[in-house]
Amino acid sequence: MNYETIRVGNITYNIANGSCSLHLSDGGVATVAIIIGSNIINDIHKNLSENSTITKYTADGVEEWQRKDLVYTGGMKLKNDFPVRIEQKQTGTDNEGNPVYGNVEALADVVIVEYRTPNIQDKLQTQEHQINDLNAQVAYLQMMSIKEEV
Repeated sequence: MNYETIRVGNITYNIANGSCSLHLSDGGVATVAIIIGSNIINDIHKNLSENSTITKYTADGVEEWQRKDLVYTGGMKLKNDFPVRIEQKQTGTDNEGNPVYGNVEALADVVIVEYRTPNIQDKLQTQEHQINDLNAQVAYLQMMSIKEEV
C-alpha cells in the first residue's frame, strides 16, 4: 500500500495518510506527520527550514495541491508507533476455514511538524530581503558602468 506524500524542496516524504491539514486561514497553525523511515530528523528540519514550497500528493501519486505561502515554525514532535494507514489483513478463519479479513492500523515512527500562515513580520522580512537584493544589483550595475567609462 502506498502512502500520501509531500514534496518540500527536492525531497519527497511519506506522510501518515490523512495527517496533512495544511489548509490554513490567516493566523492558523497546522501539522503534518512525516514518517521518519530512513530520514534523519535534523535533515528533515534543515530541509523544511530552507524551502517554502509544499506539494501534496495522494497515495496514488497524483498532485493534490501546492502551497508557497506557509511558514515552517520549527516545531517538531517525535511520536512512536503512530497510526500511518489502515491495512486490510487476515485476522483469522471462519468455521468453514475461509479467511476472515479486518482492518488493522499500521504503525510507524513519525515526526509531527508545524506550519503557520505568514504574519506581518514574515512579510516585512521578505520585503527587506527583496530590497537588499535589488540594492546589491544596483550597486553591481553602477560598478560595471564605472568600469566601462574608464
